[in-house]
Amino acid sequence: MSIGNVVQDFLNKGLECSIVNSFIDIKTCGSQTLAFKIKEKIILIVTDKDKEISVGKFLHYFKASPSMLSKNETREITGHPIGCLSPFGLKNHLKVYIDVSLKRNDYISVCAGMKNFVINVTPGEMIEVTGGEWIDIWEN
Repeated sequence: MSIGNVVQDFLNKGLECSIVNSFIDIKTCGSQTLAFKIKEKIILIVTDKDKEISVGKFLHYFKASPSMLSKNETREITGHPIGCLSPFGLKNHLKVYIDVSLKRNDYISVCAGMKNFVINVTPGEMIEVTGGEWIDIWEN
């Protein structure tokens, strides 16, 4: 189960986490996690759900055009379904990039690997748990 993997990811790093049912709590996932293939490498990018990718910035950073994984590839590689993709509790170790626009928030609301479930993390926790890197990749 994806939620169990997300919780275990935090526990393995000595951190606590609280997963919230967003349907009941009326909180929504304020970010999105997208999976891309760059040549033979798979990466995840987490950003504000209302932002759009800048193809120019993507080309600048990765020297390749953005190519998103299919629904089946996403589940097979990450262990999470599209629409619930989380940068935590991944089936395989993947490089995670987090858009700098999320730094301005005290908490980042991230999908927890299952529909209607979110986890709220600080920007620092996001970096600590994912081993991620800040990147400016979305349209302003």
